[in-house]
This record gives sequence, C-alpha cells and structure tokens, in this order.
Amino acid sequence: MLNSFFYLVKQGFKNLWNNRLMSLASIGVLVSCMLLIGAAALLAVNVSSVVDELEDQSEAIVYLDDNTTEDDQARIRKAIIATGKISTVEFVPKGEALSEMMSAMGDEGLLFEAYKEDNNLPDSYRVTFDDVSDLESTVAAIENIDGVLSVSAMTEVANVITGLKKMAYVGGVVIIGLLIAVSLMIVGNTIKITVFSRRREVNIMKYVGATNGFIRLPFIVEGMSLGVISGAISYGLIYFGYEYFTKWVLSQKSEWFSMLVSGIVPFAAISNYLLLGFLGGGALIGIFGCVAFIGKHLKV
Repeated sequence: MLNSFFYLVKQGFKNLWNNRLMSLASIGVLVSCMLLIGAAALLAVNVSSVVDELEDQSEAIVYLDDNTTEDDQARIRKAIIATGKISTVEFVPKGEALSEMMSAMGDEGLLFEAYKEDNNLPDSYRVTFDDVSDLESTVAAIENIDGVLSVSAMTEVANVITGLKKMAYVGGVVIIGLLIAVSLMIVGNTIKITVFSRRREVNIMKYVGATNGFIRLPFIVEGMSLGVISGAISYGLIYFGYEYFTKWVLSQKSEWFSMLVSGIVPFAAISNYLLLGFLGGGALIGIFGCVAFIGKHLKV
C-alpha cells in the first residue's frame, strides 16, 4: 500500500517534468496571480493600519459648564466612559487649555497673556475613542449628559476613516476572491491538458481495475506542486519588493510620508502569515483546481 502511494507521488512529479513547458507557463501565470493577491492583501493590511493610526489620533473635546463642581466632573467622567468605545478620558483645566492654545499659536500666543487672570475658557475633557465608526451617536450621547456644555469632534473625518476601513476590507476580499478563481482555472486547465495527453494510459489503467483515487492522485500531486512552487516564488518576490518599497518610503522627507511610515506594517510582523498563506494557499489552489476539473475530463 505504501509502495503504491510513493509510486503515485513519483508519477505526479514525473508528470510535472514531462509537461514542463506547460508547467512553467502555469507557474508563471500563477505567480502573477499570487503576486497580485499578496499585493492586495498587503495593501489592505497597511491601509487598515494607517487608518487605525488616524483613528488613534481622533479625539473629542467635551466642554463643561462653568458651575460644575469636582463631584460633577467625576460624575460626567463616569458618564462619558459609560457611553462605550472610549479609550481615554483626560481632564483639562481651563488654565492648561489656555496654555496649550498659546503654545500652539507661537509668538502670536503672547496676545492672550492678559487672559491668564481672567480666563473665560471652560474646563474640559479630552476624549479618545477605541472605535470611531459610531462617533456621531457617541458624541450625541455625551452632549446629553447633564453638565456638558458642548462637544467638539471631527465627525466628518471619522466617517471618512470608517469608509476607508470598509473599502480596504471589501476591496481586498473581492480582488483576492477573483484572483483565486482565476488561479483555480489555470491549474484546472493544466490538469485538463495533462489528462487529455495521457487519456490512453488512463483508459488502460481503468481496464485493469485501477480505482479513481489511484488515477487521480498523481494529478493531485502535480497540481499541488504547481501551487507550492508558485507560492514559494511569489513569497520571495513579495519579500524583496516590500522591503524595497519600505526603504524607499523611509528615505522620503515629506511630512505626508512620515505619517504614512508610522502606519506601515513591518514585514517581519506578517511574514509567517504570508509564507503560510502562499504555500498553504498555493497547495490548496492546486488541489482544488485539480479536483474541480479532473472529474469532468477523467472518464470513469
């Protein structure tokens, strides 16, 4: 039994070599598809990371009524946290708020020096969020808390951030799904040609009592090998391409690129997932491509 298994596996690799021109063509097309799949996955991961970086920087300023006491402030803080999806709540006294405003304005901030003794700014809470997808409803809930004067939040920016996250996820899934379907067809066509070229041998095997599994296994090995080889090549190309792109981005001096760099995912953080995805995904594409097409073209 074991000898038969190894014989069939050997036949699968032999078929791969005997049809090497077609195999090379299939590997080339599969590598192209896998590179696009990998690029789409990396783009989705990095867009999500950059958006998360922006999301972490999103905050709202909750202004308090002038007559709030320390007990009121503690109550309001608990009520803000109770609205959900709150990351941090930091109390900002009116004096500190004025100092921050003067510092942000540079030399022009000295014009507000006179307001230090007669500060009309309200005390406030600086609030950051775990998730800005429901920022509008969260802001509305905070505004309804007794003792809150008003809330300043960039809800439109939050909506853009939420839209980008959804776009990256949906777009990545759709593109990857389409490319996987194309890859399955490529492997299937390769197996179909192999079956057709060996149709006489297959018929003889059927006549002498060979089972469907006995006949199919070499083709499955062939398809899986095509997928694994393509996955290994794709992983190597993606690695060098991603490293080159990362170094190029790091070499840029603009502020926009600096923000982009802060959200780029290091290759080491995703390398194991990519390797597993390329090798495992390539093997599965090869197997499923074979199984999907061989039943149609193998006369049983």
